[in-house]
Amino acid sequence: MLAAGAIALFVALLLGFGGASVFARRIRRLERAADRIAGGQLDEPVVDRGSDELAQLADAFERMRRRLAQLEHARREFIANASHELRTPIFSLGGFLELMSDEELDAETRREFLVTMQSQVERLTKLATDLLDLSRLDAGRLRIEVEPVDLLSLAEALADEFAARAWTREQPLTVDGSAESSFALGDEERVLQIGRVLVENALRHTPAGTPIRIRSHREDERAVLEVEDDGPGIPPEHANNVFERFYRLEGTSASGSGLGLAIARELAEAMGGTLELTARPGRTAFVLRLPAAPAAASPSPPAPMSVIPG
Repeated sequence: MLAAGAIALFVALLLGFGGASVFARRIRRLERAADRIAGGQLDEPVVDRGSDELAQLADAFERMRRRLAQLEHARREFIANASHELRTPIFSLGGFLELMSDEELDAETRREFLVTMQSQVERLTKLATDLLDLSRLDAGRLRIEVEPVDLLSLAEALADEFAARAWTREQPLTVDGSAESSFALGDEERVLQIGRVLVENALRHTPAGTPIRIRSHREDERAVLEVEDDGPGIPPEHANNVFERFYRLEGTSASGSGLGLAIARELAEAMGGTLELTARPGRTAFVLRLPAAPAAASPSPPAPMSVIPG
């Protein structure tokens, strides 16, 4: 009995030591993986072939590694794109300044150069504003004033603002909606900013003569602002990407930073709404949905309430 007990104890100790060694090696692998991730080395996957709690922890590490790798890729792409967008107008301005130093330059050509330089400065200003908005959105520091907003009046303001541009391109720009059901809860300036992006995109990316409609209506508990055009539409393979930062359709000759729709969607979400795209050949519609204002609050808006998302 003593001999059998001693043998059993030895076998138990041997099995326990072996199991502990295997378990310790798995923990050390996870520890090394954590050190790699902390050091920014995100290319090596975290693998554990077990089926216990330690394997579940390894799976969590792997999900974290993939997410961090995606964020790192997005960060590098964002910096590269932003640098390119800033570099282009700066180089253009530098070239025009060098040309304008020529004393033999006639007055008419000088005026043309000044107009072009002004457009490049406006492009830089808009890009700087967009980047500042993005940084505030990412940091959760963009201030939103929540108050009743009359979407129909806003649609009419957008039509007036872009009337001259639509007229030069012979694009009918119309407004449709009901005043009784057009009040939403949001920040009027930010909703107007979103509307400008949508109307400008419709004018920029459709052929001359294409009708554009700005509509406001209500869907259940949501107030809707919709910008629709009868242009060629957006290909299905691009429909899910148009809201990404710096994304532009391949082959388009239109200028722009590719930030407008990304900022517009994030602003919509910051106000508790959504911005969606519905597209098919011959029709493209961007639909902004915001919480509808209570009927009692619509005629006499209450004092604005400051909200900082995040």
